[in-house]
Amino acid sequence: MRIQLHGQFVIENDSPGTDIRLPGRRARLLVAYLAAHGSQAVERSTLIEALWSPERPSADAGRVFDPLLSKTRAAVAPAEIRGRAGLRLVLPSGSLVDADRAAEALHDAEAAASRGQWRRTWAQALSAMFVTQRPFLPEVVAQWAERRRTEARAAHVRATACYTEACIELGGAELASAERCARRLVAADPLAERGSLLLMRAVNARGDRAAALAVFAQLHRTLRDELGVSPGPQVSALHQALLGDPPSQPGLVPERGRCDDPAALPGGPARPDDLPG
Repeated sequence: MRIQLHGQFVIENDSPGTDIRLPGRRARLLVAYLAAHGSQAVERSTLIEALWSPERPSADAGRVFDPLLSKTRAAVAPAEIRGRAGLRLVLPSGSLVDADRAAEALHDAEAAASRGQWRRTWAQALSAMFVTQRPFLPEVVAQWAERRRTEARAAHVRATACYTEACIELGGAELASAERCARRLVAADPLAERGSLLLMRAVNARGDRAAALAVFAQLHRTLRDELGVSPGPQVSALHQALLGDPPSQPGLVPERGRCDDPAALPGGPARPDDLPG
């Protein structure tokens, strides 16, 4: 079974294209909410509030909820909705929820980067990017969904930074993707130094030290004009290295960066045609 929470909500059996037909909008939201909370049991009252959001639940919401739950339980088989006061969705073995897969892939990518395993970082970060580029349940108007969308945007930035660093370290044909993704990070948040640091490394790795110095100059102006501060020590160290050394692979990084650096602040999701390929 496969459940897609990013982009259009989809629930389908193992055979591609065999969507499970749920009885209405609230049934779809019920399954999506439970899937988004994984193995965590959700209180019945919390579910009712989520299903009626953004309005307050009506006086008869509990009576309406019971038959809705029964119909949904029957529709999602072989998955199960277990519990009474607290409900959770139990999926068949081998099932996939895209949000869970993206979180696992991002964690694996960041761990691989810390070990210098750049091919694994590349693959796992790209997997996380493909999921998190799409907004989380965009049709759902609710605070809980908006929080998840904010988290997904931050995860997309982390995945993009991880992928960019892996491309720089791998070099060769991957440098074009590194530069493209680094520019996307800078455009999404010009004040986040991580994007500029990666862009400096990417363009220097392809031999354009002047372009790397120009990136630093732009960051310096932006931080000075917007915040009245100068770039931090990691960016400044790379700048000094660029002034004193010839271009080199993979980018004259003075101290190995982490692709989960907190300077990589949330930015907007990428469009599918922007993804590296």
